[in-house]
Amino acid sequence: MDSALIGTIITQVGAILVASGGWYFAAKRDREKTREAMKSEIQDLRNDVTDMGATLQNKISIIEIELGHTRNDITTLSNRVEKHNGVVERTSVLEEKISVANHRIEDLEHKVG
Repeated sequence: MDSALIGTIITQVGAILVASGGWYFAAKRDREKTREAMKSEIQDLRNDVTDMGATLQNKISIIEIELGHTRNDITTLSNRVEKHNGVVERTSVLEEKISVANHRIEDLEHKVG
């Protein structure tokens, strides 16, 4: 073989190896960038989930407080309704007694008068 041909072959093989190495390192660099971007995105998602969890916990706490107020209001209203019903029952009894008393008074007026 001719030394010029061998030199050309070696040059070409070297060029192929250099190009392949450049491609390999560029691909490796891109993978590293992609990994870093993915790590960053995962961390952002974790932060978002943590924030949403805290927000949800705050909203649950507010709902629990409001539920407590609502229960107190219902208890207060129930007590008022019970008092009102007691007054209505007593009023009904008094009306009955007044009606009986009025009949007695009328009967006595007829006897006397």
